[in-house]
Amino acid sequence: MVKKIVVCCGFIVVITGIWLVPVQSGFLLTNIDGESLHFYPWGKTDVTIGWRHSVELTPWKETYAVTDSGELTFQSTTYKSYGAGTPDTNGKVEFLENGFVRVTGIKRTIPYYSLYYVPISNYYIEHKDKKYPLSQVVPDYTKVQIHYETLSIYDWLRLKIKLL
Repeated sequence: MVKKIVVCCGFIVVITGIWLVPVQSGFLLTNIDGESLHFYPWGKTDVTIGWRHSVELTPWKETYAVTDSGELTFQSTTYKSYGAGTPDTNGKVEFLENGFVRVTGIKRTIPYYSLYYVPISNYYIEHKDKKYPLSQVVPDYTKVQIHYETLSIYDWLRLKIKLL
């Protein structure tokens, strides 16, 4: 009888662990309906989202730090030419030697990053000079949300199976 109780309790602990224990943190890309597109394992540091601006056709980057709650807090934006969407009234502006402009000091925290993936934009995420092109994992003309998530063993396994 005691053996059955121990086995039953052990089974409950294992199932609960699979369901709840965090195993992997990183950036989860989803479409607007919340369907997973890709998962990038990532440390809780920062992320840069880069693209080619659709009007100026020049490179842009925005860097965000990951907060303890998994939100993204704005660190900087870097661009080469002034145009639509360029911050012009907030923050500290630096003119870099390479011809780019960097803006910092804008207070903005978001739960996730949203974008509309169009092939001409060449979107990517970057960390420590390693770029991950979204063209490899996102269908053209898709509304994408980039979330920082900590996955449980169950969610991690489910996502791995789904993305196969």
